[in-house]
Amino acid sequence: MSRSLGIAAFEFKTSLREAFRRTAGHGVRHCELVTPADVTLQSLPEAADLAAEYAVAVTAVASLTRLNSPGDVGKTIALLDQSIEIAAGLGAPAVITYFGGHPDRPQEDAIERYAKLIRPTLDHARSLGVSVLIENHFSHAPGEVTNTAEGCAKLISAVGADNFGLNFDHCNFAIGGQDILAAYELLRPAVRNVHVKDARSFDPVADAEYDGRVVTDLARGEFRFVPVGDGITDNGPILDRVVADDLQVPVTIEVHVPDRMVDTAFARGLALCREKGI
Repeated sequence: MSRSLGIAAFEFKTSLREAFRRTAGHGVRHCELVTPADVTLQSLPEAADLAAEYAVAVTAVASLTRLNSPGDVGKTIALLDQSIEIAAGLGAPAVITYFGGHPDRPQEDAIERYAKLIRPTLDHARSLGVSVLIENHFSHAPGEVTNTAEGCAKLISAVGADNFGLNFDHCNFAIGGQDILAAYELLRPAVRNVHVKDARSFDPVADAEYDGRVVTDLARGEFRFVPVGDGITDNGPILDRVVADDLQVPVTIEVHVPDRMVDTAFARGLALCREKGI
């Protein structure tokens, strides 16, 4: 694997052809997609053709799967397995998933249960040459394990698979009030993918007209996403460490801002990454 710089093409909220076109228009040749919004098993051949047409490589396929959250475990695993098959069909090395919170499941029980449930999926992924990456989160729900670096480390150790690693999203840690450099230090051996984005606290008065995405951390309140440099996430030092450590992983810009701001926010994130030598 070599380090690459890309963008989250799913942010464009448009046709896949247009998403690939706009990705290439930013001067990058790597992107992430989500399933089922961008691509499904049925649309996989078309997606592969478009990726080839625009010379854009897919580095990861994400799904909003949370195996520890309340709900139908069978459906969750089925979607995760489908994301793996899609990734393999696109030549993507990884899929991204989440842990999820459960209000009545203690952390140790949740980790043990997750490690058992994910094993057949990891075997399936290994047979297709795909890794499964857990993305660290903030405290979006009671019982979330990945809201701390220590929780991520315990989970990854419990799963104990060579194709199970971390999608390191330091903005998520920043939202949750974590020390992002300390988190990087602890988790660096498990980092297989890096997300770059930014956020700040949501101000009900100043942001009264804001029509974009707002997320809630149970301890720290509401946050809105902003272009890199306008929020609380100190992206620069993390990128410096990625370069200094010669971490050979994809680095992907996310933005999570309203459509009218997407291209500007991507350009800001890409500029910082390029300045840092990514």
